[in-house]
Amino acid sequence: MGTGSATCGQATLEKYRLPSSRTYNWSYTLMPASTSLSESGLSDIAAKLRSDGVCVQDKSHNKLVVPVGNGSSLKQTSSGNAVSGSVTIPPANDLNGCLSGNNSFTVEANFIPTGNPQFNMIASKGDHAFGLRTENNMLYFFIHAGGMWRTVSCERGTDASSGWIGKKHQMAGIYDAENNMIRVYCDGKMLAEKSTGTTGGVTVSGYDLTLGACPETGRSSQADFYEFRVYSKALTESELASQNTSSPAYGPDSRYVQLWLDFDDLAEAAPVGDVNLDGSVNIADAVALQNYLLGRKPLSSEGKAAADLDGSGKLNVFDLMLLKRLICSK
Repeated sequence: MGTGSATCGQATLEKYRLPSSRTYNWSYTLMPASTSLSESGLSDIAAKLRSDGVCVQDKSHNKLVVPVGNGSSLKQTSSGNAVSGSVTIPPANDLNGCLSGNNSFTVEANFIPTGNPQFNMIASKGDHAFGLRTENNMLYFFIHAGGMWRTVSCERGTDASSGWIGKKHQMAGIYDAENNMIRVYCDGKMLAEKSTGTTGGVTVSGYDLTLGACPETGRSSQADFYEFRVYSKALTESELASQNTSSPAYGPDSRYVQLWLDFDDLAEAAPVGDVNLDGSVNIADAVALQNYLLGRKPLSSEGKAAADLDGSGKLNVFDLMLLKRLICSK
């Protein structure tokens, strides 16, 4: 912390504190690199190494451990950690339940756009569920309900000349199931709203919630994401505006918060293959994964991350085969 402590200003934020009551471990990596490698090239390699095996701790009651690295990279910026690319959110019953049917929800992200593709995906659970994105100089939110896409959008320059790129934005899509309305919010203002025209709720999707991509269409993003949150409530304009202040209307411990990711909140991932999280990799881990694939026993989000040996983001028989090979090689 800076000089003067907190006598004339804010104390050190909780996420930057290192309590003395804990035991800490640290490590470093020596990375060979060509002397001709550019700074950006070196940064790209370092970002990939730093992202491999890194997880982010969800601060909601779901306590998900979200792996970073498969399709995304973690970077340090002057505003804290950010990820570029896409991040797949492990499934959770409460989270999935609030994003389908006649259940109100709000999906919110804080990000810096780094480009302007035709479809810059902020978040989605598949094209036949919902999506939040920028599109052709519009801010765009849609749900799939009653067999049709229901959309709301507003005009907003999203190219370099408009001043959109390179600046941090707070954007949210809101589904108000009680009033059959959808809304799009950005940077302190509710910019547009529209009736869904149906009492049918959001179509149930088998795809995982994804930050920075649509898991159904493969559309991706050009952005650095800093925070990602999901609420089981249609937040108002003033409530959303408060979420990035020191006194949010709904903090991570609120019953309405179903996901609260801050990419500064890193978690230590379980070793690759340690499916049952007992600290070692052996035949018991293969049995645990096999039971999960057969639908006999669930796995925690940490166990799922450790079991994803092929890095596909989905657990299948290939992971089981690779795990058995890993065990035999020990």
